[in-house]
Amino acid sequence: MTADSAVVGARLVGVDDVLAGLHWRCAHGELVTLDACERREVGDGGSSAVLVTAGLLRVEGLGDPQDLAPGDFLFVPHGHGHTMRALSEATFLRVRMASAGTSRALDALPRRVILTEFAEQEPMAHALLRDLVEGGNRQHDVLRDRIATLVASIAVSSWHARGCAPSRWLLRVDEPGLARAVAAIHAEPGREWTVESLARLALASRSGFAARFTAATGQPPGRYLSAVRIEQAQRMLTRGDVSIAAVAHRLGYGSDTAFGRAFRRHTGVTPSQWQRQRGPV
Repeated sequence: MTADSAVVGARLVGVDDVLAGLHWRCAHGELVTLDACERREVGDGGSSAVLVTAGLLRVEGLGDPQDLAPGDFLFVPHGHGHTMRALSEATFLRVRMASAGTSRALDALPRRVILTEFAEQEPMAHALLRDLVEGGNRQHDVLRDRIATLVASIAVSSWHARGCAPSRWLLRVDEPGLARAVAAIHAEPGREWTVESLARLALASRSGFAARFTAATGQPPGRYLSAVRIEQAQRMLTRGDVSIAAVAHRLGYGSDTAFGRAFRRHTGVTPSQWQRQRGPV
């Protein structure tokens, strides 16, 4: 079993014991902006938490390469060296940390914890992470350490609850132009994207863009956009805090009927059936 597929504490000490034994010191917070194709080598030996805010990033050196879109989160608890490579112009928040926990708890953690849509699903952790970067010297060291510990604990708990954060999508996008288009879709799935508008983002012709996009993602642009929208719709419907009509509107569908047809085509059930089956009890 690889580190990425191991269940945090499930057979070792239990997730509650892991969380109780984890304590972190916040060393430094920064907002990082990379140009397309620029790389940032991370090898300072410290733990780190990263939240992508714009663009598309590829994480290399921690197992299989993983592409992160806006809102995705990376936690490297053991300080393994790795590379952040921008596939398009990208911005991310990074907090460097030092572990102050027990070795028993720390040993239960994998090399990396990757959580997709972390900013949306864990808004409190997102806000705390941003405050660690933007707050600077306004906070006392003890408070910063406690915030860092809370963010790490939320991430590990969420990773465990999701079944070890299986990869939602592993892209192989090596062109900055395509990466900009993919990042834009994930950042604004409800926007009225067309092949033409995405091709403009990629600085490519319509036909050339469509062919290269399909080769990179395995799906034509329209189908890829639809899949991203339906994934978003499923999460919104599961939470149960918005109506089906509101979900359809937010995700760019012209009518509830159009949304219902698209949802059923992807999932085999209607939005209302999905909400009844998966919604909060």
